[in-house]
Amino acid sequence: MIRRRWILMVALVTTACGGGDRVVAGAGTTTVDSGFMAALEEQYGADLSIVPGSTAELLELAAQGSLDLVVVHDERQELQFMANNPTAQRAGVFHSRFLLVGPFELVGGISTASAADAMGAIAAAGHKFVTRDDGSGTHSRELALWAEAGVTPEGAWYVATGQGMGLTLQVADQIGGFTLVEAGVYASAADTIDLVPVPLDDAATLANQYSAIRVDEAGLEFFNWLVSDAGVRGIVAADAVVFAEPVYRPGAATATP
Repeated sequence: MIRRRWILMVALVTTACGGGDRVVAGAGTTTVDSGFMAALEEQYGADLSIVPGSTAELLELAAQGSLDLVVVHDERQELQFMANNPTAQRAGVFHSRFLLVGPFELVGGISTASAADAMGAIAAAGHKFVTRDDGSGTHSRELALWAEAGVTPEGAWYVATGQGMGLTLQVADQIGGFTLVEAGVYASAADTIDLVPVPLDDAATLANQYSAIRVDEAGLEFFNWLVSDAGVRGIVAADAVVFAEPVYRPGAATATP
C-alpha cells in the first residue's frame, strides 16, 4: 500500500512540475486535508502547486530536487534533512496540536492523566487503535507516546492504514477505534464523525509545530512571505476562513494548546 502511495506521490509531483514557473510546495496531509493549505494559498495571492504527503515522503522528494519548499511537522526528520542539505532554509511558521480521539462510549473509561497513560489504557483494554504508519509527523508523535507508555503496538487491535490523516480518521470512525489526529483535520471532520477527544490533563504536551523548509531558489519568495508580518496575518486570516475558532496559530508552539 505504501509503495502504491509513493507512486501516486511521484505522479502528483510530475504533474505539478508541469506548471512552468509555479512554485511546487509539499505540505503535510494534515494541512491539506483540513483545508488550511488551500486557504493559505489564497492569502498568499499567487498560485502554488501543492503536493500533499507525509513528512518522510515530502523530505525525500525535496532531497531529490522535486519540491521547491515543504511545510512539515517532525523536528527529528527536519533536522536530519537540514544536516544533509545545508543550503536549505528552515523556520517555524505555525503550530496546532494533536488530539487523541475515540468513540464516545469508550472515552470515559480511558485515563486522563497524560496522553501516554491514555494510550497505555487503550492498549491494555484491547481497544482498536488506527495508525497512519506512513512516516508522517503524526505517526512519529504517536510512536513516541507508545514508547513513553512502555507499549509495543502490535496485534489485531492495532490497525495500520499507510494513508493520510483524513482517511485514517475516517477508518477509525468506521471501526469504532481510537487514533491520534491533528486538530485541524478533526475540526474539519467533527460534524461527520462520531469520535470525540479524550480529555487529557497534559493536552499542552501535544503541541504540533510546523516548519517551512525552502529547498530551491524558486521557493524563496513564498518562504520569505511565510516568515514575514504579512505571512503572519495570512496565517491568521486563512485559519479564520476555515475554522470557527483558532486552530493553526502563527509562530512557535507555546506551553498552552
